[in-house]
Amino acid sequence: MKEITTINLRYLFMLFFIFSYNFIYSQEIQIDVKRSNKPLFKAFPAHGDDKQPSELLKVFMIQEGKESQTPLLGLYSKNEDTIFFQPQFEMGDGLSFNAHFYNKNDTVKTFYKTPSINLNITNEIFVKEVFPRSNKIPKNILTFYIEFSQPMLEDESAFRYVNLYNENKEIVPHVWLNKSRWISDKILMLMIHPGRVKRGIKYYDNLGDVFYVGKKYYLEITDKVKPLHKNSKVKSFTKGFEINYPTASCPKILKNKFSIPRRNSKEKLKIVFDKPMDLYSILGGISINIYNKDINIQGKFIPGSDDTEWYFIPEKPWTEKKYTLIFNKYVSDPSGNGLIKPFETTKIKKSYTKDIVKVINFRTN
Repeated sequence: MKEITTINLRYLFMLFFIFSYNFIYSQEIQIDVKRSNKPLFKAFPAHGDDKQPSELLKVFMIQEGKESQTPLLGLYSKNEDTIFFQPQFEMGDGLSFNAHFYNKNDTVKTFYKTPSINLNITNEIFVKEVFPRSNKIPKNILTFYIEFSQPMLEDESAFRYVNLYNENKEIVPHVWLNKSRWISDKILMLMIHPGRVKRGIKYYDNLGDVFYVGKKYYLEITDKVKPLHKNSKVKSFTKGFEINYPTASCPKILKNKFSIPRRNSKEKLKIVFDKPMDLYSILGGISINIYNKDINIQGKFIPGSDDTEWYFIPEKPWTEKKYTLIFNKYVSDPSGNGLIKPFETTKIKKSYTKDIVKVINFRTN
């Protein structure tokens, strides 16, 4: 009887050990839905991995049963063995997403769907802003951004419904890269095909340049761009602008024009550059940490009076005395000139391979 009891105890102990091991080391994704359209994704455990949090946890939108190839833009942080991710923008209504946690040789996937709204409501959707916002744009511009007033269907063929006209109101053909990218459900990113801008790439050579200095052009966003809800309708919009000489200089950060917030306040941090900057590169290329700590400050960037000024609005008050501004290699002007690397360059420098190219510490007032 004692022998049987001993065997049973050993067996139970082994089962308990296996269960405990799997429980402790199993990978998991949790979703905090206090803000259902902007949830907080948590992935753990992530110990013993030297990869960046953005490489380990990614969230993708699902459209028509297919998962997007581009992950959502957002803010990452890590506390001990847990990675946190919160989308930069609200995720829309009634949309489906997959969260992927890549850790070691395994991948965990979790499905999430935002709450739906009443689709019987009819809305007129208008264009809130077109970036660059200036009416004078450099000849070698790479990207335009269109911000809509309401969530849109993140259609990768949306570029087909945006036209570029010259000053004679003739359509300029074959301008866009044949794939649209949405950096949120309200902001459409349109890239001019690099072959029409960058030297050394042969692409429709017989068409000539897209832009000519001193000439006027018109960007037309038609009502064919698809809204998220079928009963909504986009109001067409046209932005006129003039072409300036191309720019090849690297942007400079003007620290003397910064506006530093007061401690224990939620005041905006003002960041200023010497030239207009690219919208997406600011939203995804600048982060703020507590000084000497790997703790990210959550918040959002908004443009100032022009594209040289940008403001960071924190979600919570500035409680620390000192913070660190981190600029990665993607921060650039609309022509692709980064903080240390011009877009058109034949030089190869070791510094060009760095992910972080500039760090600025600042003290709250």
